[in-house]
Amino acid sequence: MSTATQAAAQSYQPADVLNAELMGHETTMHGYFDYMREHNPVAWVEHPDYNPFWSLTKYDDIKFVGSNNDRFLSAPRTVLIPIEFEEMLLEKFGTRNGLETLIHMDRPKHLKLRKVTREWFLPRSIQKLDAEVKSLCKEYVDKMEAMGGECDFVKDITLLYPLRIIMSILGLPRESEGTMLKLTQEIFGGQDPDLARDPTLEQVNAETILEFGAYFDEVIKDRKQNPQDDLATVLANAEVDGKPMEPLDQMSYFIIAASAGHDTTSAVLGAGMKALLDHPEQMEKWRNNPELDDTAAKELMRWVSPVRHMVRTSTEEIELGGKQIKPGDNIALWFPAANRDPAQFGNPNELDITRDPKLHLAFGYGSHMCLGQHLATLEVARFYRELLSRLDHIEMAGDPTWIHAIFVGGLKSMPVKYKFK
Repeated sequence: MSTATQAAAQSYQPADVLNAELMGHETTMHGYFDYMREHNPVAWVEHPDYNPFWSLTKYDDIKFVGSNNDRFLSAPRTVLIPIEFEEMLLEKFGTRNGLETLIHMDRPKHLKLRKVTREWFLPRSIQKLDAEVKSLCKEYVDKMEAMGGECDFVKDITLLYPLRIIMSILGLPRESEGTMLKLTQEIFGGQDPDLARDPTLEQVNAETILEFGAYFDEVIKDRKQNPQDDLATVLANAEVDGKPMEPLDQMSYFIIAASAGHDTTSAVLGAGMKALLDHPEQMEKWRNNPELDDTAAKELMRWVSPVRHMVRTSTEEIELGGKQIKPGDNIALWFPAANRDPAQFGNPNELDITRDPKLHLAFGYGSHMCLGQHLATLEVARFYRELLSRLDHIEMAGDPTWIHAIFVGGLKSMPVKYKFK
């Protein structure tokens, strides 16, 4: 049964979008989005634990808001956080988000800080990493082969490979990978009882941010004294307007680079394999057509859409979908909904690795489009080229499990059986 058919069989309420379990599973999430896109695409959401907001599920509306960054601000509220937790972050860190990263900033500050690392993530710079990425792809596919025909594709492979790449770019040691993975899962999986630091809390404990900060404080001290040719040195010694970067901005930059720099790519790689197993003809087409590597990688990004939402704040009164948005209203942009909008994509609930890769919004849109998009494309394309060229067969060996989350989602486990050539 397609998600559209499932959606038609059930009525959803706008506030269901805050149900982490419903949003954590691809079937129920897309069922909800299909229903809301058809029946209430610009929905007012009220919930006792959250500040109210507008919820957008149509591609054109989401692209419009994303392309008008001066009319719809990233600050002061960038993601949906319970009121109680938001107030605690404000008290501890001075901001409602806890961090002050690129995703939380508006012009002119956003552009100034984006320039600090922009050269590192341009296509010409990413191409210089191609040999290293290919080597790491081989390392992790070799690991998969050595495991003897069974593994947890997510836990054993796709959580670790992108992590090693971003750690290498930052210049951080392999022995820190376990710490970085744990803290990242706590940041993005705080609503999931298996990933949260404290399962009794609905959101990640602020102690996670403090532990991240303590780790990177040592990195900053070291790179100021011992500069190297790595991204950590760039961030540790960065200047903005001729002055050292503000400490909170600097710490936030490190945290977002180290966490978002691998977590979303891991989600695309893991859930992407499930998509290929569900569409075996697409896996075979990709295997036999290396020229489709980049296009196929971007189709997996559309399909998985690991970043579920961002929040914008309107600066003016405007009508969207027949609803009146007022100045100061918060607006949640749901990227998985945009990327399955049938008004934009033909057969949106079918994987098609020949689909136009320029249309999806998995990286956002406008001046906040993801800085690491070219690196993510390279990582996914190279990994699947290495894997598919060597695999003879792969199938599920158990039910996959999904992260319960409304911000960044994906698989947390997927047992597979396989045979190499």
